[in-house]
Amino acid sequence: MITDREYADRPLVSPEAEFGVVGALMHAPELIESIGSMVSPTDFYDQDVSDLYAMILAARSAGRPADPVSLSDIRYELSSGDLTLVRAAEIMRDVPSAANGREYARIVVERSKARKIAAIGQSIIDMASHARPLAGIIAEAQECVLALNSEDDEPDVIMLRDALGPVVDEMDARFNGEGINGHSTGLADLDALVQGLRGSHVIIVAGRPGTGKTTLGLGIAEYLTIQNGKSALVFSLEMAAKELAKRSLSSSSAVTLGNIDTGQAMADDDQITKIKVAVNKMHKADLRICQKGSLPLSRIRNIARFQHKARPLDLIVIDYIGLIAPEAGSRQSNRNLELGAISRGLKAMAKELNVPVMVLAQLNRSIETRTSKKPQMSDLRDSGEIEQDADIIMIAHRDADSDIGRSGVTELDIVKHRHASVGHCLLQHQGEFARFVNYAGQREQQQVQSAPPVRQSSKSLLNSFNPAGGF
Repeated sequence: MITDREYADRPLVSPEAEFGVVGALMHAPELIESIGSMVSPTDFYDQDVSDLYAMILAARSAGRPADPVSLSDIRYELSSGDLTLVRAAEIMRDVPSAANGREYARIVVERSKARKIAAIGQSIIDMASHARPLAGIIAEAQECVLALNSEDDEPDVIMLRDALGPVVDEMDARFNGEGINGHSTGLADLDALVQGLRGSHVIIVAGRPGTGKTTLGLGIAEYLTIQNGKSALVFSLEMAAKELAKRSLSSSSAVTLGNIDTGQAMADDDQITKIKVAVNKMHKADLRICQKGSLPLSRIRNIARFQHKARPLDLIVIDYIGLIAPEAGSRQSNRNLELGAISRGLKAMAKELNVPVMVLAQLNRSIETRTSKKPQMSDLRDSGEIEQDADIIMIAHRDADSDIGRSGVTELDIVKHRHASVGHCLLQHQGEFARFVNYAGQREQQQVQSAPPVRQSSKSLLNSFNPAGGF
């Protein structure tokens, strides 16, 4: 077992690496794009070196040379009062080669993160002595640490050719029958419309009370985790975990919720067998539930970050947006502005974790006074900003005045989709089992008629692509 004493101490500053980055860039300006995408001027401890680095970036942006004379023309003196020409020339002389420039850049970024960790540690020590509720201090400390954890070494920018690789891989997978992009909902007609739940997307599921929003959100999480071995996190801000588990057991076992709730299922051997099989599958599923109510978005985000770091998530469900509490000390003048900030924060969380975030939402009561009871996107309660931030908005509607509606048939309107056409589909709501299924019975799975033709892989396709004239 390795002990702390066996690790060498890490200095919080590496002057040699900081000089090495600036010197390498003056010798080899062609490295500025790659190193500049990794290193920020704020990563340098020495303010003069930070000044020089910022000037080198500015010179490159303006199409000027990045040598001591040109840098001196941009700014005559550094923050310390030293002459730019003299300091830049000294560094360029002491760093004779650009060969190790990228390694120096890595060290500078590493030391910068180490200093941030030290600063966070001191900040937590200071917070502990404040006369504030401990719950608030703990939440703030967690946010500080997890915000640092969320940072990665991905460059600020990438070339178009680098972004093209995943696109061709995706085309290749679809051609070879690997299904939709992203995760399936388990509902064939819905999958055909949304084309999969994709990382970084925010999916709004809206509807009036009783239309099955929670059932749909939980059902998709169950399908991914219980049947497909993936991971999901459900924030149940309204319903207790026990109630969600009861619904999940009914859905998975096809034993009515009423028989589970009353215990009558224990009087029937067939139902007991179904429950045992379902419990065994559910026991293995990585479906995590947070049942704490009145959570602000910052706390939801921290919990999601921690859970995602412990084991990567494939889906996050939040039930529902109207129950997300305002931040402590929030200065928003009304709920519309608060929900706008929450909506932007949810989108930021989805992008940060690269996980689809499904958010349930209520519709305004004004729909009940209209002649047409069919809901529209403008019926989303309290905030038009939800419409702007969401990648997909689907609205559940069931016509209680029609025979088909009373039988549980629910229309799901996709009223917004950034990456596909809008449309609608019908789902069968089986309230006695707390689940949605495909409408008009179980679908027959299509059999593959023939194997796809053998051809180049996507990687070789990219590597061999050489258009006339080049790029």
